[in-house]
Amino acid sequence: MMTRSFLIAALASLLVASACSTAPLKRPSAPSAPTGAQPPLIGEAPSVPSRGVIPADVPVVKVALLVPLSGKSMAVGSAMLDAATMALHNAYGNTPSDAIKSRVVLLPKDSGNTPADSARVAKQAIEQGASFIVGPLFSQSVSVIAPMTKEAGITMLTFSNNQAIAADGIYTFGFLPEQQVERMAEYMFLQNIQRIAVLAPNDAYGQKVLDVLREEMGRRGVQVTPSELYAPSPVNIDAAVSRLAASYGNVADDRKFQAIFIVDGGSQLKNILTSLKKTSIDLSKIKLIGTGQWDDPELLSIPEMHGALFPSAPPATYQNFERQFNTVYGYKPIRLASLAYDAMSLVAGIAITSPNGHIDRAALTDPRGYVGTANSLYRLMPNGTSERPLSILEITPTGFKVIDPAKKSFER
Repeated sequence: MMTRSFLIAALASLLVASACSTAPLKRPSAPSAPTGAQPPLIGEAPSVPSRGVIPADVPVVKVALLVPLSGKSMAVGSAMLDAATMALHNAYGNTPSDAIKSRVVLLPKDSGNTPADSARVAKQAIEQGASFIVGPLFSQSVSVIAPMTKEAGITMLTFSNNQAIAADGIYTFGFLPEQQVERMAEYMFLQNIQRIAVLAPNDAYGQKVLDVLREEMGRRGVQVTPSELYAPSPVNIDAAVSRLAASYGNVADDRKFQAIFIVDGGSQLKNILTSLKKTSIDLSKIKLIGTGQWDDPELLSIPEMHGALFPSAPPATYQNFERQFNTVYGYKPIRLASLAYDAMSLVAGIAITSPNGHIDRAALTDPRGYVGTANSLYRLMPNGTSERPLSILEITPTGFKVIDPAKKSFER
């Protein structure tokens, strides 16, 4: 296991090795000669092209990473910093030395627990010469920081999934709920699911998903009813599920809903399943539908979730990232760490080969998009939103199964 400090030291001292999926910090050993092979008669064997060696005279590009490194979200932020550090290391390790035109310096900043904390460290990063900001995590913090980054002419690649904060020079890199619902709606319609019920938390996220689902299914002539909103407590969830069950029992079989879209995850999802099991709804006849919140290995062991569907990035890419991360740091990353990896890979990849180290917005928004090591294909849009083709995954006892693959390019 290698620590974050070792990784940063390795970068600082230019000991950047060629990256690989199992041990990104180890320089590959020279291949052995096959049995019976003869040495060359004249000269030496050709050398392996140099990679990752940063010339001494290239310009320095400072990239600030704003993640929570203290408080209740400290574990999230620490994993994201680890992922970003690994991404920067791998970006150099994958680049021929003669193509390296800049030295990217990572400036980790603790965005703390409030928007004021984020604003304080963002100001600090700008004063220290940061020309690009990756982060912060929460949209409230993005809104507070945006005026100062705009004034300084600095681009911000945020981890937010709230497209309301997107603007020119302020990009949302999170998985947007609107796109998740659109993908799920398209799939359900093609599977002839005509009647859908909804259980959603009574908050901005729950209402947004419900509104988008109604719009997407409505234009396809599909009913979204009944819909029940609940406050986040077992008692309120019980009441909402009871109302849903009453609606289910009061209509003829050919009018009963065929699926329940559950806009929640974690402990609240478990509370919902407990409440559903108390009702007369036969879950074997109902398809459970969710969002990317269900991209959680804990759900694999819950029998009621087997057969449930949700949209997410292709799982194979994330699993490759997870294995590499675990090899380097000795622990499994949280899901959000994958966003930090892909974000830093994008920024570093552009900066490293730029003659003046400039991270050009035209390159960021290349309409062909980029293939992230952790989450596969994506692209940033000029208006600040992002687009990600998503797969439809089924929860099974042995893992997440792709039942409808994501598209592999943005070409129409």
